[in-house]
Amino acid sequence: MGITSSINESLDNSAVGELAKLTNQKPQNSGDIKDSFLNILVAQLKNQDPTNPMQNSELTSQIAQISTVEGIEKLNKTLGSIVGQMDSNHAMQTVAVIGRGVMVPGNEVLVGFNGEKNIDASPLGYELNRPADIVKVTIRDKSGAVVREMEFNKLDPNSSEYLNAGLHSFRWDGKDADGNAVEQGAYNFSVYASQQDQTLMVNSLRHAKVQGVVRQENSTKLDLGLVGTVSMGEVRQIL
Repeated sequence: MGITSSINESLDNSAVGELAKLTNQKPQNSGDIKDSFLNILVAQLKNQDPTNPMQNSELTSQIAQISTVEGIEKLNKTLGSIVGQMDSNHAMQTVAVIGRGVMVPGNEVLVGFNGEKNIDASPLGYELNRPADIVKVTIRDKSGAVVREMEFNKLDPNSSEYLNAGLHSFRWDGKDADGNAVEQGAYNFSVYASQQDQTLMVNSLRHAKVQGVVRQENSTKLDLGLVGTVSMGEVRQIL
């Protein structure tokens, strides 16, 4: 065995032992990891082969690894802070709608009487994915009989706002086709829309009042009383 070979073997064994000792410490955070990296790097430099020293590129790579580890932990902390802030803002938004009326997917409209004994119907609405030439709203009682039909078409200048793509809500006057007040209770409605004789996709929207906020399976929901619970993402309009 030559002198150079003996020196290399001795240096390698020393470095390996130092590295094993350091890596067995199981660092828990970026500060510990940084210290371990530096200790390992110093051990490598102290025990490197004098005839084959570490190149500048290798040293730069080692230092870059330290910066990467620190950067990842800082990024994780920043993202965690952002997510926490978003959750807080979301909770504040949901609490702010308590007592407010909202439009959510559904096809029920409620009819009652206000303090002056005037008929009062809850808002109803729909959402169009494209502009329409005609929109027809049909209201039926519990037996399925048609109580009232309302139509918006492009020939009527007063109907134009109800034909655009997007969300629309309005109030039914609570009267049947003959102008008579209907009975109190719940009615169902359906919406049909078309453009150039082509049927369009349309989503019916019903009105509900937000009674409170509940926490379900790591998500915040709005309590709409008898209507049930919905997420803020299901709310199409706040009245």
